[in-house]
Amino acid sequence: MSALLKRQLLRGLLLAACLPGVVMAASIQVLNYSSREVDYIAVENPGNTNSGGGGDSIRPYGQGGSICCFSVPEKWHADLKVVVVYQLSPDPTFHRETVSVPSYPDGKGGDIWLIVYEDGSVGAVVSHYGPSRPEWPGKIKGYPVPTKEYRDERRRQKLKREKATLLTLERVLLRDINILSVEDIKETQEIIEFQRKLIQSLEGKP
Repeated sequence: MSALLKRQLLRGLLLAACLPGVVMAASIQVLNYSSREVDYIAVENPGNTNSGGGGDSIRPYGQGGSICCFSVPEKWHADLKVVVVYQLSPDPTFHRETVSVPSYPDGKGGDIWLIVYEDGSVGAVVSHYGPSRPEWPGKIKGYPVPTKEYRDERRRQKLKREKATLLTLERVLLRDINILSVEDIKETQEIIEFQRKLIQSLEGKP
């Protein structure tokens, strides 16, 4: 192929990409099905680091978005791929993974959903349906739900923090009881009592 023909072909592709109906602006959504904090996640077109969008941080078993915008083809094609750029806490490493986008449900474009799985891998789908709909093309159906193990660990950590707070309050009251006013003592005692009830609740005690 001659250089002139290559330039003409490239010019034709660029013009086609600018025609109405060929690409569409998609909001960026994120689903985190893992127990790890997502410190950063964004999407790019392969070979074009300036085409990116996103950058959210997402809590474990959480979701994020909508961030505007990222251009996706209005019509799906078999070799459609995007690059997901992400960082999972506590690892400071930025990862870049090229993933295939499954066919659009009903053949219609929509938001682009970036997905983090429990094993640390990532994916992307384009859909105008959310994860709770049967038409959802993602390999996991439904929004992220924390596991029992994760919920139990969160409860243990909260219980530890609340006990430390109670201990600090009790020590402060004991140390300053001779210099506090009657009103301040009463208020501190009420806070301590509330803290004890909160701890009992976290421990599952009546």
